[in-house]
Amino acid sequence: MSSAPTILRIPLGMTSAYVVRGPVPLLVDAGMVGREAMLRFKLRQAGVEPTDLALVIVTHAHSDHVGGLAWIRRSTDAAIACSRPTMDLLRDGASASLTPRTLLSRALVPVLTRFAKYPAVCGDVTIDGAMTLTPYGIDGVVLPTPGHTRGCLSVLVGDEAIVGDLISGAFSRPRTASVPRLLEDRAAWVESVQAVLSRGAKRFHVAHGGPFRAEQVARLL
Repeated sequence: MSSAPTILRIPLGMTSAYVVRGPVPLLVDAGMVGREAMLRFKLRQAGVEPTDLALVIVTHAHSDHVGGLAWIRRSTDAAIACSRPTMDLLRDGASASLTPRTLLSRALVPVLTRFAKYPAVCGDVTIDGAMTLTPYGIDGVVLPTPGHTRGCLSVLVGDEAIVGDLISGAFSRPRTASVPRLLEDRAAWVESVQAVLSRGAKRFHVAHGGPFRAEQVARLL
């Protein structure tokens, strides 16, 4: 039987992961390399034992989202779910595209590249299209939302969406919604944002900044 889940933000320094708390807790993203102890602490602070996690959904293969996956693999029985492009990258500990959208982000790419590697890990569940979360007792769905990278996913639960880097807080203004500073395919990004909005998402939970209301996101299109 489906429940009314709660979305909990797990702040991990420069990025955030999220717990979808239903009959069993699900984790969306796993933070940066070297923040595994913080991830464990923050989960427990939120009332979630890492060993209780049933599934970890990876929004995309950037090191600030997947750095804790190897620890999760060692410490829990949670399955790791991601898109096919992300699955291939995880096996090699390789980064998804770091395609800059602005001059500022272009200047940051060499720095980001230095920290792009992470411990390789094998995923368990490949998501090629919409995947329901009803087997976990949650009335929600995981959707492909490419644009930031081609392998991006978002998680929709009721009228809330956890979107990774599909939307980002503006530089130095984390409460201002912005197009992500790294953007591999703008046309795909527009379609992805429209797809999430069309499913009735009213609140967007993001990795950097936010959360944002649907009208703030819609103004970016």
